Amino acid sequence: MTNRIFKVSFTVVLLLIMFSGLVHSQTVISSPYSRYGLGKLQNSNQAYTMSMGGVGYGIRNSSIINFSNPASYNCADTLSFVFETGVYSNFSVMKTKELSQNRNYTSLSYLLFGFPVTKWWGVGLGVLPYSNVGYKISDEQTIANVGRTDFTYEGSGGLNKVFIGNSFKPFKNFSIGFNASYVFGALVKTRTVNFPDSVSFFNYKIKNNTNVGDFSFNYGLQYILPLKKGNSLNFGLVFSNSQKMGASKDELGIRFLPQTGGGIIVKDTVAFTSDLSGDIVIPTSIGGGIVFKRTEKLLIGADVNWQNWSKYTSFGESDSLKNSMDFAFGGQFIPNSTSSSSYFKKMAYRLGVRYGQTYLQIKNSQLTEYAVSFGFTFPLRKTRTTVNLAFELGEMGTYENNLHKEQFGRVMLTFNIKERWFIKPKFD
Repeated sequence: MTNRIFKVSFTVVLLLIMFSGLVHSQTVISSPYSRYGLGKLQNSNQAYTMSMGGVGYGIRNSSIINFSNPASYNCADTLSFVFETGVYSNFSVMKTKELSQNRNYTSLSYLLFGFPVTKWWGVGLGVLPYSNVGYKISDEQTIANVGRTDFTYEGSGGLNKVFIGNSFKPFKNFSIGFNASYVFGALVKTRTVNFPDSVSFFNYKIKNNTNVGDFSFNYGLQYILPLKKGNSLNFGLVFSNSQKMGASKDELGIRFLPQTGGGIIVKDTVAFTSDLSGDIVIPTSIGGGIVFKRTEKLLIGADVNWQNWSKYTSFGESDSLKNSMDFAFGGQFIPNSTSSSSYFKKMAYRLGVRYGQTYLQIKNSQLTEYAVSFGFTFPLRKTRTTVNLAFELGEMGTYENNLHKEQFGRVMLTFNIKERWFIKPKFD
């Protein structure tokens, strides 16, 4: 069995390294709102929870790796190994009062593994996106004594995290856990100013490249309150303290003249910084959830999360971010999980809604985001594997102060493979 665990662990680590490199190479989003802070945060990116509005803090399910609360990892039975991965697609329309633009992308979602160590100790590990940056914004202005001035803002990159979590059950119905994560990636942001009507000013460009690589931790607990007739109330709490993540920054600023055909002639360097060390402060986050579970048939839950983004800094500078607050409500219904007469009775049907005040405050407007979601679980015959399909429709932003609204649709398809890997073979 020890040799089997070693082989499993080696395979898992190898897959995580390969997958993290693949995820790291992707810049998939296109949203002007990813210009601020760490970019567009990827908070609810698991099909099971996404289809219930993001509800997850109080959920315990032996067929998934619920990384939203690390206290849940010990709910798997002692002989099972769980593997989960998938893809997601995002379709969005960026709109002003006069114009609209369609954007879409498809990407790998995550790679997750979970397995028990003992009856009271479970492990979860994986790699998943943390934030994404992708935008190009053009702004034309007319400035007195200068004339037409063109501003262009571009950004790309993102952050990912590899994590390993442990969950312990010190006594009946109560679990605690933690995730130790390594957050890594690069954020590239460029600002270009052109003066097409003037020969008295050089155009200039400033490019910032921030590389992040450091550890972070978050913690969770769950308590199950048994009720009559096999029902229960599950309570979940998650917490992440304020953490400084080490980073380095390169900056290059040049003045240039444009050439016919698209090239440039560099006149001089106005700023140069190489490998400047600093910190990015990720602020405190706390969340709680409650789930009512009626045997294996019905599940209804609600989550709330708050994060102190007003304390965010990057290399000592703030970004005018606001504290975020998110609410989620959703549920699941399985008509008859053991039915032999109807496949549709064995399926899981999920529905959810979410609403949140994002960490973005632009032109004195704090942006809100809301969405409705639904999804299904399709059990595969004669196996313990399931296919999860989730859909989400929502909107973020406002038309106030000449800002944008982003209307989006998301589809996520994931595969949950649950196998009995630790059974000792018997020989005649």
